[in-house]
Amino acid sequence: MPTPIKPEDLVFHFLNVGFGDNLLVEFPVDTVGKRSYGIVDCRDFKKTKQYLDRLMDIRPGRSELEFVCATHPHLDHIGGINSFLEDEKYRVKEFWDSGFRHKSQTYIKILQSLLLQGIELIRVSSGMEWYFGKVQVTALAPSIRLRNKYATYGVDMNNASIVLRFEHHIEDVMLIRSREYKGNVSLEAERQAGRSVVILAGDAEYDSWSRITEEFPRLERTVSHGPLVKKMVNYLACSVLKVAHHGSMHSAPLDVYEKMIPEIAVISTEQEKSTKQTDGLALTRGLFPHRLATTALEECGAQILTTDGSYESGNESVPTKPGSIVIVVPPGGKPRWAKLDDTKTYTPKVLEEV
Repeated sequence: MPTPIKPEDLVFHFLNVGFGDNLLVEFPVDTVGKRSYGIVDCRDFKKTKQYLDRLMDIRPGRSELEFVCATHPHLDHIGGINSFLEDEKYRVKEFWDSGFRHKSQTYIKILQSLLLQGIELIRVSSGMEWYFGKVQVTALAPSIRLRNKYATYGVDMNNASIVLRFEHHIEDVMLIRSREYKGNVSLEAERQAGRSVVILAGDAEYDSWSRITEEFPRLERTVSHGPLVKKMVNYLACSVLKVAHHGSMHSAPLDVYEKMIPEIAVISTEQEKSTKQTDGLALTRGLFPHRLATTALEECGAQILTTDGSYESGNESVPTKPGSIVIVVPPGGKPRWAKLDDTKTYTPKVLEEV
């Protein structure tokens, strides 16, 4: 049975916009009872604003957006961002940028708007953290080593993607950190990570994942922990994964998924097929999502959800309906999800229960 969305819940809205990423983050209510919102990539401004308007009617919050994040400057991720930067209703506090400089007019207009509107620009790299009450946001990518390369176009744009990790703690994050070095027990090591973790992978591909797994390793915990010799949790473990690059064959290798072990894998896409001639035979395959990606995710036990309905629940022969996907993450708890029934051009209603 659906459960009401509670004030303390963290909610992710993966909007169905066809081929592209379009995500609204709905933070839990703050100390004065108000929600705040953030945007990670925006392909379709009109649909996003209409949906946010409806969201604010049901669960009112601050009209000033905490952030707008462009994981990387491909059009299917930033097509609607400039309109938000210029919007008079939803003012933007910060713009999170990967640092990859692109020559497209869409991206140049974004940079111009940042200057005109006086919006703070944050150039993201791995290890950066933000705190929204009990919600901790960590940048897993881009690696600083990759960033120094792609600033000279030595790394392709997908591998410049910002990858974000959201964890919804039971307590305020800063209070947990303040107790970390008391006694000989590491709260960080004893904590069960992954249960309330959502990873948004942008379009990151192999070069990026190789750095992520190097910088965020899985280390086994010990019986007791001195302050200088503690073992950390697996920061890649998650319950929900927004699959990189629309589930392409380059999205992530199996060994990365085995470190994540997601229960739910969301693919924001619109299916494309390719026909290739091999030894006189025509081979037709789906590209987004690609069979390599879906097979790897199924190997790890993930339930696959797609915004276009082309591939879900591990059953390719029974396509389901398209629709936006809503993920609700209670503090320290197991996420639950629901799928709406909208097309890529239709704005759905906002759910009060999931």
